[in-house]
Amino acid sequence: SNAKEHPKRSKSVDAARLRRRQQKDIQKNHLELNSLEEYGYHFENGKLVSIIDGKPFEFHVHSNNDDNRVRYNGIGRLVTNYIYDLLEEKECGLQRIKIPLDAKKSEPTGFFFASEDFDTAEYLMIIIHGSGVVRAGQWSRSLIINEDLAAGSQLDYIKQARINHYAVIVTNTNLNTDESSESILNIPQRIRGSGSAEEHACYIWEKFVRRCRARHICIMAHSYGGAVVLELASKYMSDFDKRVFAIALTDSPMRTYTKHFNKNVSAILKKKTINWIADHHTVNTILTVGDYGIIRSAGHLLHEWTSYTAFQCIFKFFEDERKKLSTT
Repeated sequence: SNAKEHPKRSKSVDAARLRRRQQKDIQKNHLELNSLEEYGYHFENGKLVSIIDGKPFEFHVHSNNDDNRVRYNGIGRLVTNYIYDLLEEKECGLQRIKIPLDAKKSEPTGFFFASEDFDTAEYLMIIIHGSGVVRAGQWSRSLIINEDLAAGSQLDYIKQARINHYAVIVTNTNLNTDESSESILNIPQRIRGSGSAEEHACYIWEKFVRRCRARHICIMAHSYGGAVVLELASKYMSDFDKRVFAIALTDSPMRTYTKHFNKNVSAILKKKTINWIADHHTVNTILTVGDYGIIRSAGHLLHEWTSYTAFQCIFKFFEDERKKLSTT
């Protein structure tokens, strides 16, 4: 009714609102660009550096911190896509597998990555990242942006796994909603079968791991990935126990996750698991034996560095456990 009485006012309010929105869009578009190059960066020798002077990433470029954050997140999204591409390129040679398998044309889909031999190989390694903004191929987005791919990505794990003759599955447990811009009204639509990290991993186990040939599976999981491992062990207990021969965790607070699980699960994990945690002791120092495996030092105090610093120890653990398989 107000509109009838004050047609002029309502129009001017609308116009002001529209102008504000347009300014916001201009600003947003200026901060969220379509390629790393448009931001003035590229990857060189695994490091994100300025195209102009080769200097490392600079966070503070706008006077307003919110703008810096929007820009950082925009760069983060492009880094995610860059790493997806690297997973599919020659060095890793993985394929992107769309899920759910029976997706209708109209529904959102997610994906994970796997080597071409994942359903025929004898040995399989499953890689699971933590929670938050990271996606397949990443341990820590901030390390990828501020340090390098070696420190923050899963690329070296994947390459080493291939050298050691493992087929590889790289999960994408944080891709739970449709992230394409076409998402209706920007209300994120859940991806069927991937509504949560646990659901995503269980879908992959159910539809792919269960029927693949691998008799011997090892798992590498960072942080919240430990909770995902617990869910897999709980839901597919006999299959999991029979086939999983080693589980490496990095800085995974398992105690907080184990509350909901029965004793059988911790009994299974205890004999297969080492958790390398953030700690000041030399890397691989045994700190204690927990309910769900041995706890060792990752040789670094910072959570996000643990997968990088424990890398060599983790692969030695996998190889030692694998040798035991051939002797039994």
